[in-house]
Amino acid sequence: MKKISVSIPGGNGRMGKTLLGLIIENEKFNLSSSTCLPNEDEVGIDIGVLVGKAKISKELNTDTSSLFQNSDVLIDFTVPEATMFHARKCYENNLSIVIGTTGLNKLQEEELLNLSKKIPIVYSANFSIGVTLLSSLVSNSTQMLGAEWDIEILEMHHKHKIDAPSGTALLLGKSAAEARGQDLSNVKSVSRNGIVGKRKESEIGFAVLRGGDVVGEHSVIFSNSGERIELVHKATDRSIFASGALRASHWAATADPGLYSLSDVLINGG
Repeated sequence: MKKISVSIPGGNGRMGKTLLGLIIENEKFNLSSSTCLPNEDEVGIDIGVLVGKAKISKELNTDTSSLFQNSDVLIDFTVPEATMFHARKCYENNLSIVIGTTGLNKLQEEELLNLSKKIPIVYSANFSIGVTLLSSLVSNSTQMLGAEWDIEILEMHHKHKIDAPSGTALLLGKSAAEARGQDLSNVKSVSRNGIVGKRKESEIGFAVLRGGDVVGEHSVIFSNSGERIELVHKATDRSIFASGALRASHWAATADPGLYSLSDVLINGG
């Protein structure tokens, strides 16, 4: 079986290093290139050493063009601006791309949809198999419980996370809103402070916690008079996200052009 060649921008980041460690050990994949910013301390370090393993005679470099040479798939867990640059380059070079970056705005997501007319793009705020199942449970529960149940979403992450609410929380909120035939942007409530009045009937509320080294915890709470249902997912190791992204990249390498979610990958045998 032909190995899938993968490129990783931001190889010195948390997810970058986790991905690199798994790729090095996985016989299905070959590491094409991994980059970091020119001013980073890790420039020139052997990638094996970077992730705590034996040398692999391939260094972390600053040549962005190397990401698109001799590669089948690029996996991106960087920041929105960099992600869009990489997506455009993948479009130009006819490469598949797997995107786990959170915080993309509506215009950027619309651009991804346009780029996906030529290349396969797998885009998800969370590459955990468990969260993918949770999203489905949220959708089904929302439909079964009906509009009289209030929905609140609580999330907690490590103190270094820069966006809030998390992309996963918004993904879960979107699942609930769409199950009600609503646009999340019209019903979400992300800030309650002071005298804000009583809860609106159709709103979906978000609460955010930050601290320590929490990988990711999400609770979707359905409340009604006299009872409450909580659907909870707790991630204890970020390698679950990397494993899901690798699974998606293996599938995306030979997929038809289109914009896909992790759920699409799993349903289609990825």
